[in-house]
Amino acid sequence: MRLVQTAGAAVVMTAASLFSHAAEPINAESLRQSQGELLLQIEQLRQETQALRGLMEELSYQLGQMSTDQKTRYLDLDQRLGELVRIQRDAVATAPSQGSSLAPADSAVGDGLGETAQASASPDVSDQDAYNEAFQLIRERKFEDALVAMESFIEAYPDSELILDARFWRGQVFDVLGRDEEAIEAFKSLTLVAPDYRRILQVKVKLGKLLIKNQDVMNGRKILQEVITQAPESVEAGLASRELEKTN
Repeated sequence: MRLVQTAGAAVVMTAASLFSHAAEPINAESLRQSQGELLLQIEQLRQETQALRGLMEELSYQLGQMSTDQKTRYLDLDQRLGELVRIQRDAVATAPSQGSSLAPADSAVGDGLGETAQASASPDVSDQDAYNEAFQLIRERKFEDALVAMESFIEAYPDSELILDARFWRGQVFDVLGRDEEAIEAFKSLTLVAPDYRRILQVKVKLGKLLIKNQDVMNGRKILQEVITQAPESVEAGLASRELEKTN
């Protein structure tokens, strides 16, 4: 609008200048000067319009990038939470095989147990109950509390058969919280100390994805390829293949 007003004013002023000389004999030099001024103002208007158009295109691009980045972060978080829920369901389904005399490994805790790390680490509580309590915090999405509880469990029950599961869930929670370096360390440690762990394929897929995300593409691709070679027909192999395709 401002540019239109400027152009309009320029035209009016030039027209007024021409009419002011209408009563006088036409001066060719004066006419050429007025025309030159009008052409200069039109050229200035054209340049300002181009500048504004370029600015609008740049702002539009930046807004598009911000929208895309926000959507990507949302989808990434949603995917992490979805994977966590899926693995929880799988853990509940396989828990009875860990011991018939014990409650399911990933079930809720019975009465009398609180939600603090101190209770998890208490020597008066069985390792199964302490683990159950820590895992219940994950199911309730109290992730920071769950980290403390799992770490306390690992310290209090280093010889428990559930120790690998506790370390696995620490890595998962770190990942959900976006603490990539700690998640990578947790998953990498599992691959070194427990290569035969029943969830090792899941661990490797998560580790490979995190390494690629954090610019260690070569090692990330190597680990994902290991999953495909180790169990080509598994669900994890399919996930690994999709991640590898994204990096091509």
